[in-house]
Amino acid sequence: MNKISNRVDNTFILNFQKQKIKTDLKRNVLSQMIKFFNSNQRFLKLKFKNDNLNRLYNIKNSKKFDSKENMLDGDWSNVEQAVNIYHLLTQAILLNIPGDIVELGCYDGTTSILMQKTLDQLDSKKIIHVYDSFEGLPEKSEKDGDTVFYPGSCKTQKEDLIQNFKKHKTKLPIIHEGWFSDTLPKGLPKKISFAHLDGDFYSSILESLIYVYPNLSKGAIVIIDDYCDPKIHDVNNILPGVKKACDEFFKDKKEKVGVLLAGGETHGYFRKL
Repeated sequence: MNKISNRVDNTFILNFQKQKIKTDLKRNVLSQMIKFFNSNQRFLKLKFKNDNLNRLYNIKNSKKFDSKENMLDGDWSNVEQAVNIYHLLTQAILLNIPGDIVELGCYDGTTSILMQKTLDQLDSKKIIHVYDSFEGLPEKSEKDGDTVFYPGSCKTQKEDLIQNFKKHKTKLPIIHEGWFSDTLPKGLPKKISFAHLDGDFYSSILESLIYVYPNLSKGAIVIIDDYCDPKIHDVNNILPGVKKACDEFFKDKKEKVGVLLAGGETHGYFRKL
């Protein structure tokens, strides 16, 4: 166990951080002017148009702004979310949970690349399967609330995912292109040890749970992105349909969804009993 433990190292995640913005004299002066103005104003607050500059100069005004700290390339995940995935995937590997890995809603592949690098680090032969329409989000329902996301949001190309894997010199996953309703019924591994669900909308998360749950091995771990429970930790709840889908699915299940902190975001997770 000591030999394996010595190989557990998640610092490679930092290689995926967004490039830092360079400072210059003009920006330094403007930042001081903004801070001085804000310190003397009660209601009106100024900030840079570029949020990276606001973070750089510590000009922060809201929860929603703070939720974009420590972002990774692609702008959809942060370092803390990646750390959650790393440690829980490592558990599934070291505990020898039978089955492969699935990611439902892979976008351009940043998270699946991190998962493959985790498998490589621990010499795991598990296979990663990724699922995405590559047409963006589907139609939303009333249960998704007043979200800013819309049908077609988060659209990317399969070629972008492939190029990202090549850029990071990482083994390609098995790619399942299409809507979940078409790919999941017959395209999932028979045994799943770890799943990352990132469907964003109520219908996508509910479909994901319906099809993934029966194939989970005992002890399998599932992380649900964008799961926010305001009663526990009220941050950036921009996709309320995620929790509603989980509440509906688990009302007659033994498992219950827990909350993991993730910087300015939260994850939901459960372990198959």
